Amino acid sequence: MNLFTKWSRLFIRWTKMLGGKSYYHQPQCMGKVFRPNELAGYFNDLTGKTHWTGSTDDEEIPVNILVDGRKVYFATTIVQKALGHWDKWLLEGQETDKKEFLKLNRWLLSRQDENGGWPLWRELDLPLPSPYSAMTQGECISAFVRAWMLTEDDAYAEGARRALTLMCKPIEKGGPAIYVGKDIFLEEVPHDRRVSILNGWIFALFGLYDSWLVFNDKQTYEVFKQSLDTLLTHLGEYDAGYWSYYDVQKHLASPFYHDLHIHQLKALAMVENSSRLTQILGRWEAYQHSRLNRFRALSVKALQKLREPGEAVIIR
Repeated sequence: MNLFTKWSRLFIRWTKMLGGKSYYHQPQCMGKVFRPNELAGYFNDLTGKTHWTGSTDDEEIPVNILVDGRKVYFATTIVQKALGHWDKWLLEGQETDKKEFLKLNRWLLSRQDENGGWPLWRELDLPLPSPYSAMTQGECISAFVRAWMLTEDDAYAEGARRALTLMCKPIEKGGPAIYVGKDIFLEEVPHDRRVSILNGWIFALFGLYDSWLVFNDKQTYEVFKQSLDTLLTHLGEYDAGYWSYYDVQKHLASPFYHDLHIHQLKALAMVENSSRLTQILGRWEAYQHSRLNRFRALSVKALQKLREPGEAVIIR
C-alpha cells in the first residue's frame, strides 16, 4: 500500500470517528438494563454494535478489514456485538437477538485457544510481550457467564473460568496483567512499559465483577477489588487538568473516549462507594461541558494523531 492510500484511509476513519459515524465510536452510555449486584444487562450500552454493516463470512460472523487491506476476525468486535444483542433481547424480547447472542458466543468458544484466550495482537502482527488483551478477555467472560446462565451449558462456565485465569496472568507468563506490589493493572494492550488504557482496564474489571456475581468465587472478588483499588489509586494519572487521558502515556482521549470514561466511571460508582471516584467523575463531566476544553482537547488530539498515526488499524 502506498503512503497516500494509507493516509487517505486514516483520514476517512478519523473523520467518521469525530463525526460520530464510525461503527467503533458510537456513543456508549451506561447500559440501559444494568443493575449492580445482579447479572442483568451489561454495564456499558453496546446495543449500537448490533448493526454491523461491514464484511461477514458465510456464517454471518463479522470480519474486520485493516488499513493495509487484510481481513481478520477480531474477537473484540464479535464479543461486543454479542453483548449488544444480549441487552437488546432484554429490552425488546426479540428471539432473533437471543439467537444471535448465542451464535456469536458459540463462535468465540470455538476460537478460544489452549491458553484460554483470543490472541488479538498476534492476528495484527504486533510484536507485543503478550498477544492477549485484558479488555477482550473481560468482555468474553461477561458474555460467557450470560450464555451459561441462559443455556446452563457448562462449556460456557469453563470458558469463562479459563478466560479469567489467563486475564490474571502476568505479562512475563504470557498474560495481560502487570503486578507491582499489591497493585494489579489489567492491560488492554500489553507493552514492556505500563500503558494501562483506561477504558480497556474498566471493561476487564467488569469481566471479573460479572464472574463473581455468577460463581460467587471469593478469590475472583479479591482480584476485582484489588485491581479496582489500584485503578482508584492511579485515577489521577488520567486527568490532564482540562480533559481525560486515554492511557498513562499521556495520549489524550478523543471526545468519544472521554464520554466513554465518564459513563464507565458512573457504572463503577454504582458498585463501589468511593469519594475519589465521585470527585474525578464530577471533574471530567465539568470538562466535557466546557466549549473551550472541548476545542483544546480536539486540537491536541489531532496533533497527537498526526505524530502517531498507528501501524495496524481497523478501518471497518
